Amino acid sequence: MTQVPNKNSSISPLPEDAGTVAARSVLERFAARPDVAREFFAAPFGQHSPELCFVVDVMRSQPTAGKRIAIMTKPYQEWRLARWSLDLPLRVVEIGSELFRSREDVERWVFRERWEHLVGPLKTDEAGEDV
Repeated sequence: MTQVPNKNSSISPLPEDAGTVAARSVLERFAARPDVAREFFAAPFGQHSPELCFVVDVMRSQPTAGKRIAIMTKPYQEWRLARWSLDLPLRVVEIGSELFRSREDVERWVFRERWEHLVGPLKTDEAGEDV
């Protein structure tokens, strides 16, 4: 079953910079394309459509400082939420309380956080469920 990450993250907001503004400009057309997010949530790893590859590439090209990340806290068993510091030397400065038992689920969380930061809120269906 696909677990869509919790919308209420315990990680603080990302900083704003020129790269963020540029990424938002490039990704704004995807705000009306929840199918792209659904594709990622269904299969975080593997071959993706050109649209999803583009979105993920833009998300990953953002500056490292302040970027949300997943860290493995128990080898191949447990992952937690974190972000890089804003200043050098870069270090993990926050670890969220959420605990994930699969790499896929934590990757979905990272994608959701980056999507909402750069594209906007994910759309919901008629029942109020996420895409």
